[in-house]
Amino acid sequence: MDITWLLVVLLLIVLFASISIVGALHRIRDASEKALAVLEDQSTRQAKENSSQ
Repeated sequence: MDITWLLVVLLLIVLFASISIVGALHRIRDASEKALAVLEDQSTRQAKENSSQ
């Protein structure tokens, strides 16, 4: 195989791997934001319960 084809294939592999990594990081960020929202909600509820007692 010619060196040009090897470089093209390598470039495509790197490109698709980068896209996959970016997608995974976005999913991790979204999950972290949802978890933070749940924890903040629980904290707010607990603070309200403690202040009403």
